[in-house]
Amino acid sequence: VAGLIAYGQDSPLKVEIKLAHAAVNNFEPLSVATSIRNTGKEVQILDIWSCSYPTQWTADSPSVRVNLVSCKKNDLLHITLKPGEACERPLLIRVELPGGNSSPEPLTFRLGFTAAAFATGQQNAPIWSDPAIVTVNK
Repeated sequence: VAGLIAYGQDSPLKVEIKLAHAAVNNFEPLSVATSIRNTGKEVQILDIWSCSYPTQWTADSPSVRVNLVSCKKNDLLHITLKPGEACERPLLIRVELPGGNSSPEPLTFRLGFTAAAFATGQQNAPIWSDPAIVTVNK
C-alpha cells in the first residue's frame, strides 16, 4: 500500500507503508516496510533515531500498536535524501481488537511518521501514509 501526505500537508516527504501479510492473528506482530521518500526538488534532511525509530511512528487507530525496541545507544541520525531517494526501514506493529466475534474482521488504519525534533524543541506534525487494510483473525 503506497502512502500520500494527508490533510493537505505541504511536505516534500511522502510516507509509504507495505504490510508483510494481508491477514494477521489478533495480538500477533506484523512486519511493515516503511519508506520515507523525498518527492521534492531539493535535498531534505531527515532526522531519525537509530534505535527508537518505532517511537517516531503513530497509528490513527487505537487498535494498532507500534512495537517498541530497546538498545544500548540511541543516536540521532541525520539522513540526507536527494530528490527521489528514500529512507527504508522495517517496523513491527500489533493489532489488538476486542474479543467476542470470532469471524475475521478487516481493519483500516494509517501510520504517521514524525521526524525527531528535540534540538528545536518543536513538535513536528506526522506525515501520514495512505490507508492500509489488514484482516484480523480473532
